[in-house]
Amino acid sequence: MPTNDQRPTVNEERPTANESLPLSIETGSLGVYHLKRLWAKTLTAGTSPSDNAEWQMDNALLDLLGVGLLNTFTYLHSERPSFAAFEQWVADHHGGSLPGELVQQCNALQDDKVPLVPTETITDVLTAEDLSFWETNGYVIVRNAVSAADCAAARAAIWQYLAMDENDPASWYRPNEKLQGIMLPLYRHPALDKNRQSPRIRRAFEQLWGHQQLIVTTDKVGFNPPETDTYRYRGIGLHWDVSLVPPVPFGVQGLLYLTDTAADQGAFTLVPGFHRNINAWLAQLPPGTNPRTLDLTAFNPQPIAANAGDFIIWHHALPHAASANRADKPRLVQYLYWYPAQQDVRQEWM
Repeated sequence: MPTNDQRPTVNEERPTANESLPLSIETGSLGVYHLKRLWAKTLTAGTSPSDNAEWQMDNALLDLLGVGLLNTFTYLHSERPSFAAFEQWVADHHGGSLPGELVQQCNALQDDKVPLVPTETITDVLTAEDLSFWETNGYVIVRNAVSAADCAAARAAIWQYLAMDENDPASWYRPNEKLQGIMLPLYRHPALDKNRQSPRIRRAFEQLWGHQQLIVTTDKVGFNPPETDTYRYRGIGLHWDVSLVPPVPFGVQGLLYLTDTAADQGAFTLVPGFHRNINAWLAQLPPGTNPRTLDLTAFNPQPIAANAGDFIIWHHALPHAASANRADKPRLVQYLYWYPAQQDVRQEWM
Protein backbone atom coordinates (compact mmCIF):
# COMPACT_ATOMS: atom_id res chain seq x y z
CA MET A 1 0.00 0.00 0.00
CA PRO A 2 1.20 3.54 -0.66
CA THR A 3 2.90 5.67 1.96
CA ASN A 4 3.02 9.43 2.12
CA ASP A 5 6.82 9.55 1.95
CA GLN A 6 6.95 8.20 -1.61
CA ARG A 7 7.60 11.34 -3.65
CA PRO A 8 8.92 11.74 -7.20
CA THR A 9 11.82 14.17 -7.44
CA VAL A 10 10.86 15.53 -10.85
CA ASN A 11 7.91 17.37 -12.35
CA GLU A 12 6.99 19.05 -9.07
CA GLU A 13 4.27 21.20 -10.63
CA ARG A 14 1.46 22.52 -8.48
CA PRO A 15 -1.56 24.59 -9.54
CA THR A 16 -1.97 28.25 -8.70
CA ALA A 17 -5.20 30.17 -8.17
CA ASN A 18 -4.85 32.31 -11.29
CA GLU A 19 -4.34 29.40 -13.67
CA SER A 20 -7.07 27.88 -15.79
CA LEU A 21 -8.01 24.38 -14.81
CA PRO A 22 -6.62 21.60 -17.02
CA LEU A 23 -9.06 20.11 -19.49
CA SER A 24 -10.41 16.71 -18.58
CA ILE A 25 -8.55 15.15 -21.51
CA GLU A 26 -5.17 16.37 -20.23
CA THR A 27 -3.26 13.46 -18.75
CA GLY A 28 -0.02 12.66 -16.98
CA SER A 29 2.09 9.53 -16.91
CA LEU A 30 -0.85 7.26 -16.06
CA GLY A 31 -2.83 8.36 -19.12
CA VAL A 32 -6.04 8.79 -17.09
CA TYR A 33 -8.47 11.48 -18.23
CA HIS A 34 -9.82 14.00 -15.69
CA LEU A 35 -7.31 13.06 -12.96
CA LYS A 36 -5.16 16.14 -13.49
CA ARG A 37 -8.20 18.41 -13.52
CA LEU A 38 -9.49 16.87 -10.29
CA TRP A 39 -6.07 17.34 -8.63
CA ALA A 40 -5.81 20.97 -9.77
CA LYS A 41 -9.28 22.08 -8.72
CA THR A 42 -8.95 20.37 -5.33
CA LEU A 43 -5.69 22.17 -4.55
CA THR A 44 -6.74 25.55 -5.95
CA ALA A 45 -9.10 27.43 -3.69
CA GLY A 46 -12.24 28.77 -5.32
CA THR A 47 -11.85 27.07 -8.69
CA SER A 48 -13.84 23.88 -8.15
CA PRO A 49 -16.71 23.81 -10.68
CA SER A 50 -20.19 23.44 -9.23
CA ASP A 51 -21.39 21.47 -12.24
CA ASN A 52 -23.27 18.40 -11.03
CA ALA A 53 -22.07 16.23 -13.92
CA GLU A 54 -18.46 17.00 -13.05
CA TRP A 55 -18.99 16.14 -9.40
CA GLN A 56 -20.39 12.79 -10.53
CA MET A 57 -17.32 12.36 -12.74
CA ASP A 58 -15.05 12.95 -9.74
CA ASN A 59 -16.86 10.29 -7.70
CA ALA A 60 -16.95 7.72 -10.48
CA LEU A 61 -13.30 8.17 -11.41
CA LEU A 62 -12.01 7.80 -7.85
CA ASP A 63 -14.15 4.71 -7.26
CA LEU A 64 -12.99 3.13 -10.52
CA LEU A 65 -9.41 3.82 -9.48
CA GLY A 66 -10.11 2.16 -6.14
CA VAL A 67 -8.88 5.07 -4.03
CA GLY A 68 -12.17 6.44 -2.73
CA LEU A 69 -13.49 9.98 -2.50
CA LEU A 70 -12.82 10.87 1.14
CA ASN A 71 -9.52 9.03 1.19
CA THR A 72 -8.30 10.96 -1.87
CA PHE A 73 -9.43 14.38 -0.70
CA THR A 74 -7.89 13.79 2.72
CA TYR A 75 -4.58 12.97 1.03
CA LEU A 76 -4.72 15.94 -1.35
CA HIS A 77 -5.62 18.50 1.32
CA SER A 78 -3.14 17.24 3.90
CA GLU A 79 -0.17 16.57 1.63
CA ARG A 80 -0.78 19.05 -1.23
CA PRO A 81 1.31 16.85 -3.54
CA SER A 82 2.64 17.63 -6.98
CA PHE A 83 0.70 15.96 -9.78
CA ALA A 84 3.52 13.47 -10.27
CA ALA A 85 3.33 12.53 -6.59
CA PHE A 86 -0.46 12.24 -6.79
CA GLU A 87 -0.24 9.92 -9.79
CA GLN A 88 2.32 7.81 -7.94
CA TRP A 89 -0.01 7.63 -4.94
CA VAL A 90 -2.81 6.37 -7.19
CA ALA A 91 -0.53 3.86 -8.90
CA ASP A 92 0.73 2.54 -5.57
CA HIS A 93 -2.80 1.40 -4.80
CA HIS A 94 -2.34 -1.00 -7.73
CA GLY A 95 1.14 -2.25 -7.02
CA GLY A 96 2.88 0.61 -8.84
CA SER A 97 1.07 0.72 -12.19
CA LEU A 98 -2.48 0.73 -13.56
CA PRO A 99 -3.77 -2.13 -15.71
CA GLY A 100 -4.53 -0.99 -19.24
CA GLU A 101 -8.11 -2.21 -18.97
CA LEU A 102 -8.63 0.02 -15.93
CA VAL A 103 -7.29 3.08 -17.77
CA GLN A 104 -9.73 2.35 -20.61
CA GLN A 105 -12.62 2.13 -18.15
CA CYS A 106 -11.70 5.45 -16.55
CA ASN A 107 -11.33 7.21 -19.88
CA ALA A 108 -14.67 5.87 -21.10
CA LEU A 109 -16.30 8.14 -18.51
CA GLN A 110 -15.62 11.04 -20.88
CA ASP A 111 -18.10 9.49 -23.30
CA ASP A 112 -20.66 8.74 -20.58
CA LYS A 113 -19.82 5.07 -20.84
CA VAL A 114 -18.40 2.55 -18.45
CA PRO A 115 -17.28 -0.60 -20.28
CA LEU A 116 -18.71 -3.70 -18.71
CA VAL A 117 -16.16 -5.69 -16.77
CA PRO A 118 -16.49 -9.40 -17.56
CA THR A 119 -17.95 -11.09 -14.50
CA GLU A 120 -19.13 -14.53 -13.58
CA THR A 121 -22.51 -15.10 -15.19
CA ILE A 122 -25.08 -15.79 -12.50
CA THR A 123 -28.84 -15.86 -12.37
CA ASP A 124 -30.89 -13.23 -10.61
CA VAL A 125 -30.40 -13.26 -6.85
CA LEU A 126 -33.48 -11.21 -5.92
CA THR A 127 -36.65 -13.22 -6.30
CA ALA A 128 -40.08 -11.84 -7.13
CA GLU A 129 -40.84 -11.97 -3.40
CA ASP A 130 -37.63 -10.03 -2.64
CA LEU A 131 -38.51 -7.35 -5.17
CA SER A 132 -42.04 -7.04 -3.79
CA PHE A 133 -40.60 -6.68 -0.28
CA TRP A 134 -38.23 -4.02 -1.64
CA GLU A 135 -41.06 -2.02 -3.17
CA THR A 136 -42.98 -2.07 0.10
CA ASN A 137 -40.20 -1.66 2.63
CA GLY A 138 -37.35 -0.01 0.72
CA TYR A 139 -34.76 -2.56 1.76
CA VAL A 140 -33.83 -6.16 1.03
CA ILE A 141 -31.35 -8.70 2.42
CA VAL A 142 -29.16 -10.72 0.06
CA ARG A 143 -28.50 -13.86 2.05
CA ASN A 144 -25.09 -15.56 1.86
CA ALA A 145 -23.75 -12.84 -0.43
CA VAL A 146 -20.20 -13.56 0.77
CA SER A 147 -18.74 -16.80 2.08
CA ALA A 148 -17.87 -17.45 5.72
CA ALA A 149 -14.19 -17.64 4.77
CA ASP A 150 -14.28 -14.26 3.03
CA CYS A 151 -16.02 -12.69 6.02
CA ALA A 152 -13.36 -14.14 8.31
CA ALA A 153 -10.59 -12.72 6.12
CA ALA A 154 -12.19 -9.26 6.22
CA ARG A 155 -12.62 -9.43 9.99
CA ALA A 156 -8.96 -10.41 10.37
CA ALA A 157 -7.93 -7.40 8.28
CA ILE A 158 -9.96 -5.08 10.52
CA TRP A 159 -8.61 -6.54 13.76
CA GLN A 160 -5.07 -6.26 12.43
CA TYR A 161 -5.59 -2.65 11.31
CA LEU A 162 -6.97 -1.76 14.74
CA ALA A 163 -4.20 -3.68 16.54
CA MET A 164 -6.88 -5.33 18.67
CA ASP A 165 -7.45 -8.91 19.77
CA GLU A 166 -10.83 -10.34 18.84
CA ASN A 167 -10.72 -12.52 21.97
CA ASP A 168 -9.57 -9.79 24.39
CA PRO A 169 -12.44 -7.39 25.20
CA ALA A 170 -10.06 -5.06 27.06
CA SER A 171 -8.30 -4.33 23.76
CA TRP A 172 -11.55 -3.12 22.15
CA TYR A 173 -11.66 0.01 24.29
CA ARG A 174 -8.07 1.21 24.32
CA PRO A 175 -7.62 4.71 22.82
CA ASN A 176 -7.32 4.31 19.06
CA GLU A 177 -6.78 7.32 16.79
CA LYS A 178 -7.79 5.28 13.75
CA LEU A 179 -11.42 5.07 14.82
CA GLN A 180 -13.81 7.80 13.69
CA GLY A 181 -16.79 7.13 15.93
CA ILE A 182 -17.73 3.63 14.79
CA MET A 183 -16.19 4.14 11.33
CA LEU A 184 -12.74 2.98 10.34
CA PRO A 185 -10.90 4.48 7.32
CA LEU A 186 -9.67 1.14 6.03
CA TYR A 187 -10.38 1.32 2.30
CA ARG A 188 -8.14 -1.18 0.57
CA HIS A 189 -7.17 -4.72 1.51
CA PRO A 190 -7.32 -7.87 -0.65
CA ALA A 191 -10.10 -9.29 1.53
CA LEU A 192 -12.18 -6.11 1.27
CA ASP A 193 -11.56 -5.84 -2.46
CA LYS A 194 -12.74 -9.43 -2.95
CA ASN A 195 -15.98 -8.74 -1.10
CA ARG A 196 -16.60 -5.66 -3.27
CA GLN A 197 -16.56 -7.94 -6.31
CA SER A 198 -19.06 -10.47 -4.95
CA PRO A 199 -21.12 -11.57 -7.99
CA ARG A 200 -24.23 -11.95 -5.84
CA ILE A 201 -23.96 -8.43 -4.46
CA ARG A 202 -23.32 -6.93 -7.87
CA ARG A 203 -26.20 -8.82 -9.48
CA ALA A 204 -28.64 -7.61 -6.81
CA PHE A 205 -27.71 -3.99 -7.54
CA GLU A 206 -28.01 -4.63 -11.29
CA GLN A 207 -31.54 -5.87 -10.74
CA LEU A 208 -32.52 -2.83 -8.71
CA TRP A 209 -30.93 -0.34 -11.13
CA GLY A 210 -32.22 -2.21 -14.19
CA HIS A 211 -28.88 -2.33 -16.02
CA GLN A 212 -25.29 -3.55 -15.70
CA GLN A 213 -23.16 -0.44 -16.28
CA LEU A 214 -22.36 0.15 -12.62
CA ILE A 215 -19.37 1.20 -10.53
CA VAL A 216 -18.59 -0.06 -7.03
CA THR A 217 -17.65 2.33 -4.23
CA THR A 218 -14.37 2.23 -2.33
CA ASP A 219 -15.70 2.83 1.14
CA LYS A 220 -14.93 2.36 4.83
CA VAL A 221 -15.61 -0.42 7.32
CA GLY A 222 -17.36 -0.24 10.68
CA PHE A 223 -16.46 -1.37 14.20
CA ASN A 224 -19.15 -1.10 16.88
CA PRO A 225 -18.15 -2.66 20.24
CA PRO A 226 -20.56 -3.40 23.10
CA GLU A 227 -21.47 -0.62 25.49
CA THR A 228 -19.99 -0.78 29.00
CA ASP A 229 -20.14 1.31 32.15
CA THR A 230 -17.43 3.54 30.68
CA TYR A 231 -18.09 3.25 26.93
CA ARG A 232 -21.17 4.45 25.08
CA TYR A 233 -22.23 4.13 21.45
CA ARG A 234 -20.28 6.63 19.32
CA GLY A 235 -22.25 6.54 16.10
CA ILE A 236 -24.79 9.06 14.91
CA GLY A 237 -28.57 8.74 15.06
CA LEU A 238 -31.07 8.29 12.26
CA HIS A 239 -30.03 10.28 9.21
CA TRP A 240 -29.91 10.42 5.42
CA ASP A 241 -26.84 10.45 3.15
CA VAL A 242 -28.67 12.19 0.32
CA SER A 243 -29.97 15.69 -0.31
CA LEU A 244 -33.55 16.11 0.88
CA VAL A 245 -34.45 18.63 -1.81
CA PRO A 246 -37.65 17.08 -3.22
CA PRO A 247 -38.26 15.00 -5.11
CA VAL A 248 -35.65 12.72 -3.56
CA PRO A 249 -34.27 10.66 -6.48
CA PHE A 250 -33.86 6.91 -6.58
CA GLY A 251 -30.61 5.67 -5.09
CA VAL A 252 -29.36 2.73 -3.07
CA GLN A 253 -26.78 2.01 -0.39
CA GLY A 254 -25.52 -1.17 1.19
CA LEU A 255 -23.53 -2.85 3.91
CA LEU A 256 -22.16 -6.33 4.48
CA TYR A 257 -22.38 -7.94 7.89
CA LEU A 258 -19.00 -9.50 8.68
CA THR A 259 -20.28 -10.89 12.00
CA ASP A 260 -23.50 -12.61 12.97
CA THR A 261 -25.47 -9.64 14.24
CA ALA A 262 -28.42 -9.85 16.60
CA ALA A 263 -30.99 -7.05 16.86
CA ASP A 264 -29.36 -5.74 20.06
CA GLN A 265 -25.79 -6.03 18.75
CA GLY A 266 -25.50 -2.57 17.21
CA ALA A 267 -27.60 -3.77 14.30
CA PHE A 268 -28.20 -1.59 11.27
CA THR A 269 -31.49 0.24 11.83
CA LEU A 270 -33.90 1.88 9.38
CA VAL A 271 -37.48 3.09 8.95
CA PRO A 272 -39.15 0.62 6.57
CA GLY A 273 -41.29 2.09 3.81
CA PHE A 274 -40.28 5.72 4.35
CA HIS A 275 -39.18 6.00 0.70
CA ARG A 276 -42.83 5.83 -0.34
CA ASN A 277 -43.92 8.94 1.56
CA ILE A 278 -40.77 11.01 2.09
CA ASN A 279 -41.72 13.65 -0.49
CA ALA A 280 -45.19 14.12 1.02
CA TRP A 281 -43.64 14.30 4.49
CA LEU A 282 -41.14 16.95 3.38
CA ALA A 283 -43.91 18.97 1.72
CA GLN A 284 -45.98 19.23 4.93
CA LEU A 285 -43.13 20.47 7.13
CA PRO A 286 -43.41 24.12 8.24
CA PRO A 287 -41.38 26.53 6.07
CA GLY A 288 -37.78 26.81 7.19
CA THR A 289 -37.78 23.46 9.00
CA ASN A 290 -34.55 21.49 8.74
CA PRO A 291 -35.71 17.86 8.47
CA ARG A 292 -32.31 16.62 9.65
CA THR A 293 -32.87 18.11 13.10
CA LEU A 294 -36.20 16.38 13.75
CA ASP A 295 -36.69 13.43 16.09
CA LEU A 296 -37.39 10.47 13.80
CA THR A 297 -37.83 7.81 16.48
CA ALA A 298 -41.61 8.18 16.26
CA PHE A 299 -41.43 6.51 12.84
CA ASN A 300 -40.65 3.18 14.55
CA PRO A 301 -37.14 2.39 13.26
CA GLN A 302 -36.39 -1.33 13.03
CA PRO A 303 -33.06 -3.09 13.74
CA ILE A 304 -32.11 -5.59 11.04
CA ALA A 305 -30.65 -8.80 12.44
CA ALA A 306 -28.73 -10.97 9.98
CA ASN A 307 -25.78 -13.32 9.71
CA ALA A 308 -22.18 -12.85 8.63
CA GLY A 309 -22.15 -12.80 4.84
CA ASP A 310 -25.62 -11.29 4.52
CA PHE A 311 -25.83 -8.01 2.62
CA ILE A 312 -28.41 -5.29 3.29
CA ILE A 313 -29.44 -2.93 0.48
CA TRP A 314 -31.63 0.06 1.30
CA HIS A 315 -33.20 2.94 -0.59
CA HIS A 316 -31.30 6.08 0.42
CA ALA A 317 -34.58 7.86 1.22
CA LEU A 318 -34.90 5.68 4.34
CA PRO A 319 -33.71 7.24 7.62
CA HIS A 320 -31.04 4.84 8.87
CA ALA A 321 -28.23 4.40 11.38
CA ALA A 322 -26.29 1.85 13.34
CA SER A 323 -27.44 1.39 16.93
CA ALA A 324 -26.07 0.95 20.42
CA ASN A 325 -24.49 -2.47 20.91
CA ARG A 326 -25.96 -4.05 24.04
CA ALA A 327 -24.74 -7.57 23.32
CA ASP A 328 -21.35 -9.04 24.25
CA LYS A 329 -19.53 -9.03 20.89
CA PRO A 330 -18.59 -6.24 18.45
CA ARG A 331 -20.43 -5.68 15.20
CA LEU A 332 -18.12 -5.51 12.17
CA VAL A 333 -19.40 -4.40 8.75
CA GLN A 334 -18.14 -3.36 5.33
CA TYR A 335 -19.86 -0.56 3.42
CA LEU A 336 -20.21 -0.75 -0.36
CA TYR A 337 -22.69 -0.24 -3.15
CA TRP A 338 -22.85 -0.25 -6.94
CA TYR A 339 -24.15 2.79 -8.82
CA PRO A 340 -24.30 4.25 -12.35
CA ALA A 341 -21.77 6.97 -13.19
CA GLN A 342 -24.61 9.24 -14.35
CA GLN A 343 -27.01 8.74 -11.44
CA ASP A 344 -29.40 11.54 -10.55
CA VAL A 345 -27.82 13.58 -7.73
CA ARG A 346 -29.30 16.81 -6.33
CA GLN A 347 -26.78 19.62 -6.62
CA GLU A 348 -28.41 21.61 -3.80
CA TRP A 349 -28.01 20.10 -0.32
CA MET A 350 -30.77 20.23 2.25
